[in-house]
Amino acid sequence: MSIAAVMLLLGGCGQQITATLEDIAADNPDMVKTIQENIKTPEGMSSEVSFSGDSFDITYKFKEPIDDSDEKALVEAFGKNAKVLKPGFEKAIADLETQTGITGITGTVHIFNASGEETWTHEFPEQE
Repeated sequence: MSIAAVMLLLGGCGQQITATLEDIAADNPDMVKTIQENIKTPEGMSSEVSFSGDSFDITYKFKEPIDDSDEKALVEAFGKNAKVLKPGFEKAIADLETQTGITGITGTVHIFNASGEETWTHEFPEQE
């Protein structure tokens, strides 16, 4: 196989292969651990962070079932508190972009009830 053919296969027509946030996270378990440790998890919930492409998701899940009226009140509270979460998410995104050199990173918060149904989601940065 010629050198030119190998370069085309590995380099995509001379373009540099760019790592995604997901790639960087997979290669840096300490970074993922630091992010996980800095997530504030409300009592009675678990949390985890995951990466896909240039996005990250923070997923919260209730450990125990709660009644429908309490769940509805909490979902409404999460919606109202999205403004409170916004500065922290914007800073986290800016820090990740600076550290990785990747622009356009997005983050999403997901809330799941104990049975595994998603009850609330919100993406940052918010679409204007």
